[in-house]
Order: sequence, then structure tokens, then C-alpha cells
Amino acid sequence: MPSDANHKPDLLSMTLAFDQPAGLPSFVARIDPRWKLAAIVLAAGGLAWLQSLGPAVAGMIASLLLVAVARLPWSWYLGRLVAALAVYLLFFLWLPFVVEQAHSTWDLGFVVLSETGTIRLAYLSAKAVAMISLILVLVGTTALPNLLKAARSMYVSRLLVFLMLLAYRYVFLLIEEFNRLRIALRVRGFRNGADLHSYRTIGQVAGTLLVRSAERSERVGQAMRCRGFDGEFRSLDDFETAWPDVVMFLTTVGFAALLVTWDLMIR
Repeated sequence: MPSDANHKPDLLSMTLAFDQPAGLPSFVARIDPRWKLAAIVLAAGGLAWLQSLGPAVAGMIASLLLVAVARLPWSWYLGRLVAALAVYLLFFLWLPFVVEQAHSTWDLGFVVLSETGTIRLAYLSAKAVAMISLILVLVGTTALPNLLKAARSMYVSRLLVFLMLLAYRYVFLLIEEFNRLRIALRVRGFRNGADLHSYRTIGQVAGTLLVRSAERSERVGQAMRCRGFDGEFRSLDDFETAWPDVVMFLTTVGFAALLVTWDLMIR
């Protein structure tokens, strides 16, 4: 029983990591999800196109202003931004240290940095912050069912919409199942180590988790069919376009277009 008590906080923290933040009411949260999704997808596509430092930094500043306007909790926002950037830096942190011929360098005494690589890392980082911020604004101010309904209304594949919904919903069940298996192993005295017995046990646990997941998915499918599921996504919320939705869409997409134009002019 003590193991169950210790288990619940871990599971709760994992679940809360995926929950929508309890942010304050904001103008962005009241925007029609269809217009919001279209605006942010187009703006993120424009940011991905940028290849100059100035437009990328301007896009990052604008995205941070949007985070402030959306009134997202800064702890929630910064935690996810730092986690995403940590993965990003694993792949691009080496750029300033790769010095190629005919490239300008900065000699700091203890290390020589490539000017081209440093600038490239700077604008890639600015783009990453801007795009991640836009995505966090979208998911932080729109309930998942409304977001998926908006995607379906924009003719996103029905199969893709349901796959995202089911993956989001049942990832928690897999986490819970994994924690039950982990507790069962620890109760039986298992301690992980770099030996053949540990590797064999981990393989058996992974296989058991996959089998139980397959069984759970079959039961979920049967339950959905018993409730009359016909393959169409439905939501209790109705969308209605208002003039602030159009203004937000035009402002966001127009600013992204200006950044792309600026980037093309200075290349």
C-alpha cells in the first residue's frame, strides 16, 4: 500500500504535464479556433522560411508579445519552452565551433568561434523560440476537442484527427500501466542493472506493455462501436466567426508576410 501512495503523485505529475494551463481569460482565448489555427499554422510556416537574423529576432519578439497577450502562465510556458530548446540545442549547439575556410572568426583566446556558425545558431534559435511559442499559444488557449474540431472543419483528414485525439487520451493509460508494472517489479525485488537479467526483464516488460495496450485498444474500439461511433468527429461547442477573429487572422498572417518580405530583401 505505501507503494501505491508513492505512485499517485508521480502519475499525477505526468498527467498534469499534458493538461491545458489554467490561464487567465484573454482576447486570444476567445478567438474562433478555426481562425486561430489557420493564423498560427500560416505564421509558423512563414517563420520556418526565414533565413536572416533580423526577421527571425523580430518574429521571436512578436511571438513573445503574443504569449503575454494570451496571458499564459509563465511557469507553464517557460517549462515547455526550455524542454523543447534543450532537445534542439543537442543538434545545433556545435555550429559556432565549426570553422570553415574563408569564414570570419572570433578569437576569444581559449576558443575560436565561427561568425557564420554563430549567426546561424542565433537565427535558428530565434526561429525555434518563435515557432514553439506560437504552438504553445495555440494549445494553451484552445481546448483539445475544439482544436481538433477546427482542424476537421479545415478538411484535415478525419483519420488523422481521431488518431491525434486517441493518442492524446490514451497515452495516460499507457503511463499508468507502465507504472503498475514498475511497482510490481520493485515489490518483487528487481533492481535495474547492466546485466543480462535486467535486459531480459526490460524486454519482457516492454512486450507485456505492448500486449496489454493492444488488448486495451480492442476494448476501446468495441466500446466506441457500441455507442454508435460512425467515424465522424463531433463536439458540443459551435463555432461562430466574429470580426475580432478576422482581425487576429489578418494581423498575424500579415506580420508573418512582412517578415518573409523583409527576409527576401536582405538576403
